Amino acid sequence: MSLDKHNFYRPCKRLLIEKYGILEGCQIWEESGDEVDRLLKTHPELEEHSGGMVIPAAALYKTIQAHGKNAEALLNAFGDQMGDKFAKIVHHITSVPGVDRLLWRNVDKIMHFMSGPSLGYERRIVSEPPAMYGVDILSCPYHELAKELGAEKAVLCICHMDKKYMQGFHHIRYERSTAVSEGADCCDYRLRFDEKKA
Repeated sequence: MSLDKHNFYRPCKRLLIEKYGILEGCQIWEESGDEVDRLLKTHPELEEHSGGMVIPAAALYKTIQAHGKNAEALLNAFGDQMGDKFAKIVHHITSVPGVDRLLWRNVDKIMHFMSGPSLGYERRIVSEPPAMYGVDILSCPYHELAKELGAEKAVLCICHMDKKYMQGFHHIRYERSTAVSEGADCCDYRLRFDEKKA
């Protein structure tokens, strides 16, 4: 799978060029695409779900590091950029009257669908609505796969994106202070319905 065809990671090419210049930025991009293809040939089963997000991150991370650059900083900045972009979309959608309350009524089902055991997550429910929905993610398939591929820090960009875009919900306050990818015991998701939050 060429990185040019990957909707999420495609904008990273522009960031590479801005940071390292057109020649090296494009070279890193091409070499990362080759690494994606190599990883998918050796792990074809990983193209779905976690592999679909982690393999490109791992390939970019390894290639940027091989060029003597700070892969973690660049990918985290990319994750922040994408998170800001998605936060605007999320805010627009959840500002439609009634959508925020519909989401909140189903927050437990949505979180189960997004991070349930069937997707490889281990979790602990801390609190149920209406006061707060709290869940601790004890093991994340993105993080586990990145470790297996030898690029544990690569998935921090996904964590950065997640933390940014979750701020976009209208009337739903989101907090996360820890992440397993940062060495903590869990990712501590806490969501509350808050009429005052724009």
